[in-house]
Amino acid sequence: MRKRIEPDPQAPRCIITGPGVGYRFVTNRG
Repeated sequence: MRKRIEPDPQAPRCIITGPGVGYRFVTNRG
């Protein structure tokens, strides 16, 4: 999934993995 959404899958900014939480989708609103 990261390969399709993230501009750089090695340095994720949108999909974050949290311990005990799982995956989170983070958006930057500015």
